[in-house]
Amino acid sequence: ALGSGDVTDNATLELNTGGDFDNAIGGTGSVVKSGDKTLTLSGANSYTGGTTISGGTLVASNVEALGSGDVTDNATLELNTGGDFANNIGGTGSVVKSGDKTLTLSGTNSYTGGTTISGGTLVANNVEALGTGDVTNNATLELNTGGDFDNAISGSGQVVKSGDKTLTLSGANSYSGATTISGGTLIATHVNALGTGAIDNRASLLLDASGQFTVTDLTTESGGNTEIGAGSTLQATTLTQKSDSTLTINLDSNTADPVIHAASQVSLAGTLDITGVGDVLDSDPASTDDLDTFTLIASDKTIAGDFEKLTVAGMDADLADFITVDGRIDDTGKQYELTTALTWYADRDDAVTDAHGTFNLTNADGSFAVNTVLENVDATLDPASATGWDGTSLIKQGAGTLILNAENTYTGGTTISGGTLVATNVDALGSGDVT
Repeated sequence: ALGSGDVTDNATLELNTGGDFDNAIGGTGSVVKSGDKTLTLSGANSYTGGTTISGGTLVASNVEALGSGDVTDNATLELNTGGDFANNIGGTGSVVKSGDKTLTLSGTNSYTGGTTISGGTLVANNVEALGTGDVTNNATLELNTGGDFDNAISGSGQVVKSGDKTLTLSGANSYSGATTISGGTLIATHVNALGTGAIDNRASLLLDASGQFTVTDLTTESGGNTEIGAGSTLQATTLTQKSDSTLTINLDSNTADPVIHAASQVSLAGTLDITGVGDVLDSDPASTDDLDTFTLIASDKTIAGDFEKLTVAGMDADLADFITVDGRIDDTGKQYELTTALTWYADRDDAVTDAHGTFNLTNADGSFAVNTVLENVDATLDPASATGWDGTSLIKQGAGTLILNAENTYTGGTTISGGTLVATNVDALGSGDVT
């Protein structure tokens, strides 16, 4: 109807038709796609008045096909192109990414009809780039952004977290493709947030939801850090920790069953970092005679390899001498266990370490919370103890933070010579003087 020449639109151009419209459209006006047919805009258009899709399907086969204005999508917008699509998209309609190219959505979009990825790669450079609807991903969804992404993701495709920002997945996702963390930090705050596929972590992953995450395989590559939050557990087919990787496990009062269970294979290397030890040590001083033992990892088959390093509160375990910590594979070869005890009560269980009351946290970013009641132990100390401790006083040293949560009864006073000491109740510092 408009011939083969360029169109200068300074008002409204309504296209109630189907087919391929390749005329170049410029001007300050708007474009309206009406009717129930499928229309393709293939030109590099420069109109600025925005685009409205009121019916059918509008296909953009050029990243500049919709000009530079906002898009009001109340039907279907199909983007069969690559490049950076910066137009803001609103409306009640849906967006489809087709074709084998890589397309980036960088706008702040509010459309509600959902997103379908049928081919290529769709990159979201804004946490709101995919509107508010569900995402059906049958190809590749790359999230190069930070913030909270709560859209539900389904389909057979894979999800990639890229960039250096921190992104939270909080939706109940059912996608079956792999998840790759290539940069920044990915936080999963729903047990189904990572779908059901394999996870390849090359950066930082935090599982931070109460309950069990279930995936096929979890691999932490060299330089990567996988963290299991307090209250979270993991069921996987295989668990692989590469050399120079880190597995961080946060213990809590409910840590009884294995934190991680792998049905097929466990391969260990790198560093095991333990936090929350003070939260799980027995709060009753009368029960501190025995070491606390936790099963961190259980496998149906023999565990291969071992961790090369054990750290507690950000410090090498042998430097954190205010607790006794030992990690090892048990005699069956199928469980990795952690044993812990507070050095304050060490002489009660004939520990190799002599009892003392000094908490030296050398890592400025590290913290250690103690839920155990600290009482005088002078009557139980070995007279031959080389520490010279009187069994009644506490010394806080180092740049880190010590948190006392219990109502403590030691009487010999508290000395703070470095870092921070946090008392969470009025009796936390016992009854002696504080220096």
